[in-house]
Amino acid sequence: MDSTWFVVDDPEEDGEEPWGFDADELAFISALQDRAASWRVQSADSVVGRPEDESFLLVYISLSDDEHRLVLGEWAVHFHGTHVVAGKVRDQLFNLHRSGPEFFRASGTVDELADRCGEWFAAILNRPVSRAEWHHAGPRYPVAWHFADSLKPLVGNGEPREPHSRCVLIRGATEPQEGLHSPLCPGEPVRSGFLSRWRAGRGDRP
Repeated sequence: MDSTWFVVDDPEEDGEEPWGFDADELAFISALQDRAASWRVQSADSVVGRPEDESFLLVYISLSDDEHRLVLGEWAVHFHGTHVVAGKVRDQLFNLHRSGPEFFRASGTVDELADRCGEWFAAILNRPVSRAEWHHAGPRYPVAWHFADSLKPLVGNGEPREPHSRCVLIRGATEPQEGLHSPLCPGEPVRSGFLSRWRAGRGDRP
């Protein structure tokens, strides 16, 4: 378990200007750290800072596949003192996707907002994430990542329902996997000729 969620790095160590967080921002960070201390979730990256225009406090988590050194997605809270806006990050400026169940707005006290945002972060971190792989004659072909509880895609080519060679839970596994498919696998093993058809669709030579 990770006991160092939402650590505030000191930009002055890199010769940059200090964050200049105000009292409400510092209280929100502290309250969110307190909530996170009781989480029983798999570790992930968490960051505290400001966006490029420094217009609000930015707090976000990042889910990754360490084996592939790939970021699968980031989920951020924009704290504005008396209200927050939160959702999945859609670009490098930390703008948010403003539709779907992951997006929300909330108003309230610092403690109320820390409760709401802490529950939201914990729910995301608790979701199982699966990686599906396609193999042919040894090499590994495109992999796809998705939330295994909903099949919502995160990164990659192909859909998890398509036949695939192997899938593994990279988050949410409670015990070692037996066999080629995770307990939450929604698909089926590769059928004869599937890889040939898939490669032909990409214009690859067999």
